[in-house]
Amino acid sequence: MTDASARRPDRTWLIIGLVFVAFWVVYLTFFVPGRGPNLAEMAMDRPAEYRWPMEDLQGQAVSLERYRGKTVFLNVWATWCPPCVREMPSIADLARREMLKGKNIEFVCVSLDRDRDKVSDFIRGKNWPMTFLHATDVPMAYETEGIPATFILSPAGRIVSAEVGASDWDRPDIVEFLQKTAETPPAPDPSRDPVAPAKS
Repeated sequence: MTDASARRPDRTWLIIGLVFVAFWVVYLTFFVPGRGPNLAEMAMDRPAEYRWPMEDLQGQAVSLERYRGKTVFLNVWATWCPPCVREMPSIADLARREMLKGKNIEFVCVSLDRDRDKVSDFIRGKNWPMTFLHATDVPMAYETEGIPATFILSPAGRIVSAEVGASDWDRPDIVEFLQKTAETPPAPDPSRDPVAPAKS
């Protein structure tokens, strides 16, 4: 062994260290949800879109119309999206909260997977309390630059909050925001508006 090679530093530990750091960067990026912003800080007020043709996981046609007049926690996701997958357990924990039971709040997760069977395979055995639906496109009201995307729909048919990106949804401030939203009145039914008498 020459003097030069003897003085050359051992790079093995440097490589191991870099691999370790890279592993934690990937883990924290793709598998640990961030806390996310306070929904009240993300408040907005724009019309929700209920005319969104979808299917349930048995292939039966459904629409968001069935949820009109309710508070809806609407999550747009896909099984091929790591951030979507990592936040799903926190959505399930939020949906199980006793304080939200009986409040007319629906948790709806709409998958954009090409094959709805992938969704069925993904949720099998998990016993999550959300409603899982499948869609091939997204109305303009819910278009975002990426997924997961989560929207809170009020009983009055308004999008009152929206967030793009994974989050830890099972938090007291989220529970409070959903409770307050559920207490707001629904939009009046136009079909029940009194008809003005015809002038004679």
